Amino acid sequence: MAEKIGIALLDQIPRGIERVASPGRHCTFIGNAREGKILWARREEITCPLARFNLGIDPQDAPTVKRLAATLVGWGDARDLESAQRFIAGLSPLPVSKRIFLYAPLDEMPVFPDLVLLILQPEEAFRCILSITASTGERSGGLVGGVGALCGECTAVPLHTGRVAISVGCNGSRREAFLASDELFLAIPYPLYQSTIGA
Repeated sequence: MAEKIGIALLDQIPRGIERVASPGRHCTFIGNAREGKILWARREEITCPLARFNLGIDPQDAPTVKRLAATLVGWGDARDLESAQRFIAGLSPLPVSKRIFLYAPLDEMPVFPDLVLLILQPEEAFRCILSITASTGERSGGLVGGVGALCGECTAVPLHTGRVAISVGCNGSRREAFLASDELFLAIPYPLYQSTIGA
């Protein structure tokens, strides 16, 4: 199973690459890439409402926030609507845009990725973060909440900040992306990866 995944956000459909077989979650498509698949999805094919918000697919307006808050309460990820809305207010969603998402094992990416996702044990994550800090002189960023791990914490946040993000996963991503009990996610914008641990 691949432990380095590339994610690219594209303006055009990539040629010669398999489209996802059916609509699904961002974390499911990352799991498919971990299994060795190279695939792309239209924005309409990402079904998780939290991922749709974080990835800039759905509008970030009051009706969307209200529906998403109710969803978080329904999932058991927020105690009540007030805490759900506070959680949503702290997110860093990507700007709304029509984009194509491409997922692949990093060493098989047909284009340069925007983001590198690593699946690591804590000791490995420590070594990666320390190496990046030693190279850049900057601390890693990231917000960990156990909700919206791959779409928010490991995609939207590092693409916004340009910095490393670490995540323990969430119920969906731990299952769909096959995260073992002794592993976590580390997301690195590709330019930073290329200039540090990927050099």
